[in-house]
Amino acid sequence: MKSIEKIFICAVFACLLIAEVSPVSAERHLSDRGTTIVVARGTDVSDTKTTSRIYEKDANGKNQKPGINTMKPWSVESADVGGTLIFSDSPEAVGSDGILYTDTIQGKARILYYHLNNTDANKKIAVILENQSVDDTSVVITRGAMGGPSDDYLDVGKITQTKYFGEAKHESIYIDGHTKRLLQSQMDQTVVKPGQLVYGVFDFTAKNPVRVTVVMYPTDADPYTFVDTAKVLPKDSQRLRGTFAGMDRVLMSEKSYDPERDGAVYVTIGDNKADRYRTGIDATDGSIVTNYGNYGVLYSIHIPTNGRERTSYYLSPRGGVYAGAMTARSGILGAKSLVLTPSGTTFFGEKPGRNDMADLGTYSNVNSLWFEYSPPGASNLPVDIILLPAK
Repeated sequence: MKSIEKIFICAVFACLLIAEVSPVSAERHLSDRGTTIVVARGTDVSDTKTTSRIYEKDANGKNQKPGINTMKPWSVESADVGGTLIFSDSPEAVGSDGILYTDTIQGKARILYYHLNNTDANKKIAVILENQSVDDTSVVITRGAMGGPSDDYLDVGKITQTKYFGEAKHESIYIDGHTKRLLQSQMDQTVVKPGQLVYGVFDFTAKNPVRVTVVMYPTDADPYTFVDTAKVLPKDSQRLRGTFAGMDRVLMSEKSYDPERDGAVYVTIGDNKADRYRTGIDATDGSIVTNYGNYGVLYSIHIPTNGRERTSYYLSPRGGVYAGAMTARSGILGAKSLVLTPSGTTFFGEKPGRNDMADLGTYSNVNSLWFEYSPPGASNLPVDIILLPAK
């Protein structure tokens, strides 16, 4: 490993607080419409190796008949860092008006909401910010995106992630003492028809304590008046809502990957074995909840490399249909580039038994490479990040 890279990685880990997460069994997370699913693969990732079908290329770069290669799991260290994650996805299919989730936060935070209108009437879904102090305060949005409303759930997931990873954002929301504002003003102008989904992810910093509330309400209602008397809706069977300390996860390897020496390796995300699910608190009733799939968690992934050969990277969906986006950054000061997973089509992974892989790029081993990743709504987990010799 290069000396400057060692210094940088040591500095990062020096400020990380590694969180211990209690083991939980992998479960399916889905509505009756099957919008989001977490599925464990038959092969235990704790095994020393797994067999996967990887396409060999001819001299012109064309895919030839697939060859069987042995891929080994690559060991990484995990640390949960950053601010507070507010996750609102239960009930996922909302059958009546009311509060979907609410909690009070201060400082750096991220909110992910994912709900579909499961009534027979048009509705609106909004995120309301309420200043809990007598003093004026501000909420600064540093990153964020909304997708939908639409009944094409995979497209909503892909659009939301593409915007979140691909567009810079800096918005300031000023809130007078003990008053309310919408997280995004267009929420009150957006009509969600029956069967349609809305999905949003926003990173922000709240100067003072702010109550964050996700609501579904009639199209003719005032959201600020509605929230004052609305009741908290009961969770569905998946219980996917809560508040989680440490909204980011850093995955880094102490060992350098050498393509010539190490061959094909992979890092698994979202299986609750190699990558444990987060636990938190449902602020509406005080119960302990599990984020099956780690939705809303932003991963920073770094595996140092060396050797003469370049390294190719791929994302392989193991659970089924998948549509998302992520970023890659080569070099500590390099610019981030958006990578669609997959590119050229909305989704992949729909054919059982076929190992689809999204090309994340081929990079020199000289510069350190970082990926940003977050599990996309409406997609299946887990996924593998695969490293291969470029040749």
